[in-house]
Amino acid sequence: MKVYVDNKEVEVFTGATAADAVRAAGVKSIAKLYDAYGNEIAPDSPMKAGRKIFTDNPKN
Repeated sequence: MKVYVDNKEVEVFTGATAADAVRAAGVKSIAKLYDAYGNEIAPDSPMKAGRKIFTDNPKN
């Protein structure tokens, strides 16, 4: 399924977590993850098709 990490389209498997998506995007290290609204999310947060996550708060 297609998801977005820092506005980069990434293909991940069904059941992938936010951490899986970040790794698939090629990000080496993550301190915090955020949803499209600027809320901090857990690395084990489930992904669904079209979800957008960020490695830096998009509201800053």
